Amino acid sequence: MDSRTLRNPVQLTSREQEIIEGLLLGHDITEISKNLKITPRTVKTHLGRVYLRFGIMDGVKRVKLASLLLSDTTHNDCVRKPKTCNDEERLIIELVSQGLNNRQLAAASGVSEDSIKNRLRSIYDRLGLSNRMELTLWYKGQIRQQLAN
Repeated sequence: MDSRTLRNPVQLTSREQEIIEGLLLGHDITEISKNLKITPRTVKTHLGRVYLRFGIMDGVKRVKLASLLLSDTTHNDCVRKPKTCNDEERLIIELVSQGLNNRQLAAASGVSEDSIKNRLRSIYDRLGLSNRMELTLWYKGQIRQQLAN
């Protein structure tokens, strides 16, 4: 999060807040549109505006948005080790929570994209998660829990 966002918090409309709540629950655009009784295109339009206001231009935008909304800015650089993961998995989880896509993850960790996909599937299965958003939320929760202890 840049200093501009800290000084001038981003104001969200009630509809944008509803959409973001859906994202934070791990819903995809189709599920959000059904729940709010709006079209998927309208959801995408709202998200596009939110991304612009937060300055999110690339990567896995939904993960970056969730990270920004859930992060405690005083601990942004604090890296904690999730209890159920080895060092290699922890690195992948940290990079996913920063919004990197599979190609970027592969380049950063020195393995193939297929290997990243397999490792992510394994992590999801072990932790009982379904997608990157849930993994990011789980990871942020782990950090908060460890900081509280």
